[in-house]
Amino acid sequence: MNSFMSRIPLLLAVALVAATASTSNAGFNVNVDIGLPTPAPPPPVYRPVPPPPPPVTLPDTPPQFVFVPDLGYYVAVGTPYDMAYIGRDYFIYSNGFWYRTSYYGGPLVRVERRMMPPLLVRHNLRDFRRFREVEFRRYDRDRDHYRGQIHRPEVRREERREERHEDRREWERR
Repeated sequence: MNSFMSRIPLLLAVALVAATASTSNAGFNVNVDIGLPTPAPPPPVYRPVPPPPPPVTLPDTPPQFVFVPDLGYYVAVGTPYDMAYIGRDYFIYSNGFWYRTSYYGGPLVRVERRMMPPLLVRHNLRDFRRFREVEFRRYDRDRDHYRGQIHRPEVRREERREERHEDRREWERR
């Protein structure tokens, strides 16, 4: 009992501190560390950046375009590319991406789906090719008497602009 009696002042001191802490605005915190390990965060996931698509090279001679009523725009026939002519722009599908240019032979710019014309995204690529083949067979059967609409683009090259600048400079010197 002697050891219990020696601890009474200590127990009274703890009770007094707890009582004064609960009545005042100051908080009373007791921290207990039981030594549980905390899990390490997962390592970061690195995804490689996909390589850019290979450049698209179009033939120097523009292909023939025929109007496909089921699609509502012109498609190229006799070319290895899936090409469409809508409004004033050419759209080329290559290596999983659509590209746009404002004139045949011009610089191609990759187009995101949300920036493509609604006529082009209305059908998937499989339907695009199927409708093109149907219209190409009509065209190929009787080219001389084909009743559909045909479009043949002109090739514009940057060289022509340079030639025009040279001609203008020559004219201004005179």
